[in-house]
Amino acid sequence: MHKFTYQSIFTLGPPGTFSDEVAQKVRSASTTIIYTRTFTEALIQLSQDASTAAVVPVENSVAGIVAQVQELLVSEDLIIVGEINLRVCYALLANGPLDEVVTHYAHPQALEQTSNFVAHHLPVSHVEFSHSNVDSGVQFLKALEQKKRVAAIVPLSFAEKHSEYIHSTDIQDYKNNTTRFLIVQKRSPNDSFDFTQEKTSLFVEFKEDRAGLLYELLSVFNKFDINLCRLESRPSKETPWFYVFYVDFTNNEQTQSCIESLQNSFFRCKILGSYSLIPS
Repeated sequence: MHKFTYQSIFTLGPPGTFSDEVAQKVRSASTTIIYTRTFTEALIQLSQDASTAAVVPVENSVAGIVAQVQELLVSEDLIIVGEINLRVCYALLANGPLDEVVTHYAHPQALEQTSNFVAHHLPVSHVEFSHSNVDSGVQFLKALEQKKRVAAIVPLSFAEKHSEYIHSTDIQDYKNNTTRFLIVQKRSPNDSFDFTQEKTSLFVEFKEDRAGLLYELLSVFNKFDINLCRLESRPSKETPWFYVFYVDFTNNEQTQSCIESLQNSFFRCKILGSYSLIPS
């Protein structure tokens, strides 16, 4: 597996999160892991130091895109240097029958990825959102001291350390639940992009609003035989009801020509990175 030789890597903490698991896979022996409370905090701290990187989730196979991460790539002027996919498995910890549980702790994304299980098994329990999946477990353990009936959605690795409280395992709604993590760094004026890598990600804005623009955008990719992996529209933060696009595509020998064509057309195009999938 490719190891990155950054001085530090920012990622969501505390130790044991899925983000931490990915960061541990790609760090070099000399790299320090710095844990943050949110994905946003990790990316903002990264943007202030060119010697560092961050590991953050950008998309889940069930819940979809992590919007704040995607948008911070643009606003904080970051670039993607690698991608790794991680199978995500959850367990439920509980200290009593689920119909007696009054509160369960969960990270918002974990709750979204286990929504069917929660609806069936914790219908009367109130959710308390946590900073991370491991933090859900920490809050659960603290609540035990108060003699409350509680539960928590946690990574399987965390649950195995507290096996006396495991109620259920593999509670994610889909067994192939997978999250795309990105390794990102601060953009520098001398950055160049290697289109022999597997994928390129773009941020695209329209210079005007008129009929046929999306068709024209897609026609450029078709002209250069570019296979799109993902095309997503998001609200523009500057103009209400205007939209921007995030595009991932598989590189080929015509990638450079395709991007030049986009840049010379009715689109504002920013390269967010050209990178490969790192085997997990």
